[in-house]
Amino acid sequence: MGFGVLLFGYFLYLNTIIPVYTVPAAGIVMAFGLHKLKVWNSGFRGAAYANLAVVLFGCFAAGLAVANVAGAKVPALLSAAASAGLCLLVALFHFYLGSGIVSLSREVGLPRLRSRAFFFRTAACIYWTLYAFLNLDLGEKLEPVLARLLVPMVVVGFVVSLVGFAVLFSCYTDIGMPDEKNAPEKPGFLARMKQKNGGDRKDG
Repeated sequence: MGFGVLLFGYFLYLNTIIPVYTVPAAGIVMAFGLHKLKVWNSGFRGAAYANLAVVLFGCFAAGLAVANVAGAKVPALLSAAASAGLCLLVALFHFYLGSGIVSLSREVGLPRLRSRAFFFRTAACIYWTLYAFLNLDLGEKLEPVLARLLVPMVVVGFVVSLVGFAVLFSCYTDIGMPDEKNAPEKPGFLARMKQKNGGDRKDG
């Protein structure tokens, strides 16, 4: 179904120290998985389009970061706006991705996965929106506060990404793993899984 490729690409989101370099690379990998998943519901379709925006804008932000390291005179405001914009696009991507998983897990009858996906969507959107805010140039008076928040933000970001990785791994094992090569690429596959789960509950 595409969860395997999506899982591999999302592994790069575990880098929360300098995400501007790995986020575009993750988006390129995940685009292949999302291309297969977007046929299932509007959440995955939104995630595919948001991911494309992340890749394009992320390459621009990464280019600015490389130019800064190389000593080019890139305006601080432009760098801050690019980093903040990238974080907001990543937050949007997580909203759609989480929504797609919530909808899919409800359709196949996996309430625990649905609950975890809902938590992941909420936590990721809050984190990346806050990260966008912290990337802005808020003045010298707030620099000491931002410096103290750096380590906690890295830790929280790693935890949020780890939760997302676990949710996608559950999707891979519980939804997308059974004989992907022979599984029909149509909604009937989900309907049969739902009927199977319902039959198992009745037998139990």
